[in-house]
Amino acid sequence: MSLVKEILKTVSDYPGGYKLIYSILYEKNSDKNSEVSIKGTLSRLKKKGLLSNKNNTWHITRMGKEMLLKKNSSITYFKSKKPKSKKIKTTIIIFDIPEKKRKYRDWLRHELIEFGFDFVQQSVWFGPSLPKEFILFLKKEKLLQYVKFFKASEEDLI
Repeated sequence: MSLVKEILKTVSDYPGGYKLIYSILYEKNSDKNSEVSIKGTLSRLKKKGLLSNKNNTWHITRMGKEMLLKKNSSITYFKSKKPKSKKIKTTIIIFDIPEKKRKYRDWLRHELIEFGFDFVQQSVWFGPSLPKEFILFLKKEKLLQYVKFFKASEEDLI
């Protein structure tokens, strides 16, 4: 995996300071990811608009997420048919997709945002009901065992 892709995935899952990013990448592959090359790559990704650094915390931008998702092009993407603001939120989704299927975890977060879901915690989201095709795709890809759906209204949330 390229250093660019590793950095984008790491920042996507763990927004944080340079030390956190370096420690995660160093654990994965200490030979390839020297401190100088990580700093240089972070700087280049920021200049390209793929990452941002606010208050010494690195974040992936929308453009960075799109680039990362394009690298996982074997996955189907769904387009929401309704405008996000008009959807009634009635679904809580909790998921725990294993590291081996990380590309699906990243894909799922992207899709939930596209469907108008709000982030509650890293793997807990609240939003509108999902289309049947989306659930069937999760089943086909053997992901349903890692995803739980709950019905709720905004009034049910504390």
